[in-house]
Amino acid sequence: MAWSATTITSVNLINDVIPKLKTVEFILQGKLQQAIDHGPSAENRTKYQLLQQEFELELLMIQMNLEHLLHRYTQDLQPTAGRLDNKILDLDDNERVAITAVYQLYERVCAITTKL
Repeated sequence: MAWSATTITSVNLINDVIPKLKTVEFILQGKLQQAIDHGPSAENRTKYQLLQQEFELELLMIQMNLEHLLHRYTQDLQPTAGRLDNKILDLDDNERVAITAVYQLYERVCAITTKL
């Protein structure tokens, strides 16, 4: 999925982007780590370890920029009357790159899990 919008809705951020990020984190901590610890060969374990390092660096960038976005829009992301209003959030360049990276990383990690 190619994603390069300059805005995102609050509902999309909360219900799509953040769950995808949490899924990536879960897979990296679970399945990929298990493949590193118990892989069938040293070559595979090394390959997965390098992938894990690459993904963790990317996750760090994503987390920092999403944290910035969440901080900037703290008021807009507060539910009113028990519901989250679907507001449009403007993204700066770094936040846009981070959102794009979430989608790309999610697709890559999901593809890799089929091989683990």
